[in-house]
Amino acid sequence: MLVSEFVDKKAEQLAFYLESYWEDGVAFKEMDNFIWDILEEWSTINNSHKQMYTHKERVFWHIIYQIQFVGGHSLRHDACIRDEIQLYTLYLKGGKPCPLDVIGMRP
Repeated sequence: MLVSEFVDKKAEQLAFYLESYWEDGVAFKEMDNFIWDILEEWSTINNSHKQMYTHKERVFWHIIYQIQFVGGHSLRHDACIRDEIQLYTLYLKGGKPCPLDVIGMRP
């Protein structure tokens, strides 16, 4: 599987989990488990270091790191963090221009 295929598939799922979390549809623990599943699946991608980054991939990894860093309470209740992540989520879904100030890195 190519990195871009992996990111496209997982970005859609990540956006779904985030939106569901904000709407009380899933618990933070469930989203956290999903992120750990992403990281486990990522370890099976061959030659990821030889494939170029895309803007979408950088935003994708940035969101994952932010979720893990700020935790569930801030993700839900800190307006600044929530607005930022919602903007990035809209980009992943194709609804906003690419935020160029995001530098997410592969694990």
